[in-house]
Amino acid sequence: MDSKSLLGRAARIGIVAGLAGLPALQAAAQTADFTGKRIEVIVPFAPGGGSDVYIRALQPYLEIYLPGNPTILVRNVPGGGSIPGANQFQDRAKPDGLHAIVVSASTVANFVFRKSKVNYQLDKWQPVLLSPQGAVVYAAPSLGIKGPRDLPMLKGKPLVFGGESATSGELRIIVSMELLGLDVKHVWGLRRGPVRLAFERGEMSINYDSAPGYLKNATKLVKAGKAVPLYSFGILDEKGNIVRDPNFKDLPSFPEAYEQVHGKKPSGTAYGAWKALMQMGIMANKALFLPADTPKHIVEAWRTAIRKVLADPDFQKYAAAVVEGYPQFVGEAARPVIKEATDLSPETWNWLKGYLKQKHNVTL
Repeated sequence: MDSKSLLGRAARIGIVAGLAGLPALQAAAQTADFTGKRIEVIVPFAPGGGSDVYIRALQPYLEIYLPGNPTILVRNVPGGGSIPGANQFQDRAKPDGLHAIVVSASTVANFVFRKSKVNYQLDKWQPVLLSPQGAVVYAAPSLGIKGPRDLPMLKGKPLVFGGESATSGELRIIVSMELLGLDVKHVWGLRRGPVRLAFERGEMSINYDSAPGYLKNATKLVKAGKAVPLYSFGILDEKGNIVRDPNFKDLPSFPEAYEQVHGKKPSGTAYGAWKALMQMGIMANKALFLPADTPKHIVEAWRTAIRKVLADPDFQKYAAAVVEGYPQFVGEAARPVIKEATDLSPETWNWLKGYLKQKHNVTL
């Protein structure tokens, strides 16, 4: 299925359809009972990051809506770009409804690019919830910029950007900078928190955050005059068009930023690669999975619970920074998004392989 029908499918199969068909799902889920049980959710990142914030927002509500009101324990397994934690889940998690995992764009990217240390099969896991999350790129005011309209002024200026690795979730960001023609020095091996601190100290001159991180942390820098937002990635609408991020309507989307810099709309193989990375890094940014062989009635119990969570007014108020403004893909509605995020075309592969080898000396 192409991206033009993803959000329409989500509307049909996801939250709206899920709520309409809730009685049938409840009947299917009646045999699942987690009374007195403890459920372990692996977060393959350090505490306090986006994936950790994501599951901890869902945690108390899942304890309410999962059958039997189980206790949910979040276990952080940081390091290695989420690979060790995801591998551990693949190897040890039992398909009994008592084991789940939260993944992020980095987990997806590492799976797609088949790193030698990856042995998890993300595309075989049972999706419970997939949550797109936007991203915002911002730069230091010391570069002489005051707002998004000054983006063309950055061409030719040496910039410093930090992140985990060229093939992690940062890939979508560095490719966007490449397409804009920016001159960027990359510093790898750093998590988002330390990078943001380095940006505050003036050691990095351009940075990004996913929507929750930006709203929680980077907006403070903007208000203090220490950061200048430049563009968001945008998000796919129901027709497959890239539109402005609903949480950052005052910022241009990446295609708008491209046109502002180059005087023409983006096109071609490189832009096609960027759009593939957008699927990977924005549309499939956060997700909650169960093991591949989890029985159907247990899977449906989880999906029914997550639909109730998303419909809960208290959750909607509490977790606004986590899901507000973005379509939520529940259950089978997530599979087309996951497929587009993990199944790259030969043209996209060839461009990315060439870019990573030439610019970062990384061989896929």
